[in-house]
Amino acid sequence: MLKSVAQFFTYLFHPLFVPLYGYSLLLFSNNYYSLLFPLQIKLLLICIVFSFTCILPVINLFILFKLRLIPSLKLDEGPHRTIPYLITSLFYFGMAYMIWSFNLPSVFKSLILAGAVSILLTTVINLKWKISAHMVGIGGLTGAALAVSLVLKQNFICWVYTFTGIAGLLGFSRLYLKAHSPAQVYAGYALGTASTFLFILGVYIVNLNIDF
Repeated sequence: MLKSVAQFFTYLFHPLFVPLYGYSLLLFSNNYYSLLFPLQIKLLLICIVFSFTCILPVINLFILFKLRLIPSLKLDEGPHRTIPYLITSLFYFGMAYMIWSFNLPSVFKSLILAGAVSILLTTVINLKWKISAHMVGIGGLTGAALAVSLVLKQNFICWVYTFTGIAGLLGFSRLYLKAHSPAQVYAGYALGTASTFLFILGVYIVNLNIDF
């Protein structure tokens, strides 16, 4: 029973779903941004996010597996994650390039770029040490919610607490499934939270609050 619950959290908060959750939070929760766009634009953005950050990386993973460039779809070993992670980061940058000309607040662009940066950092670390990508992902949601709440004075603090609680459950799940050590779990969460928070905050400072 407990193993099934751990696996459920692992799949529900897989890193591939993190950008979708982040954009959905901005577009559909009770905040300033949810009032900016009609439903058609919101759904279009969600489809773009899901395509570039989930569908394309999954297709790429199957191609790499069929070409025998990776031994398993689970990517259990750190070195096997290098190529999939690098290509996934390219999909993130590709999406950022695609939406750059859209009339969107900068936070939407910085959110996806922060994800790309987090993936690159995770890739570099995984060359030597198997850091938890799941925890990097949920940490990214925590950092994004904290940054948006701080710089835009939007009431996202409840989401910060929510994601922190989810991180605890997800971290326990990864440890229970023996997928990572405690250090790898803590490091992943710290990396995701810090990199995303600092990146979004940096973009905000550079833009001087213009069009954010």
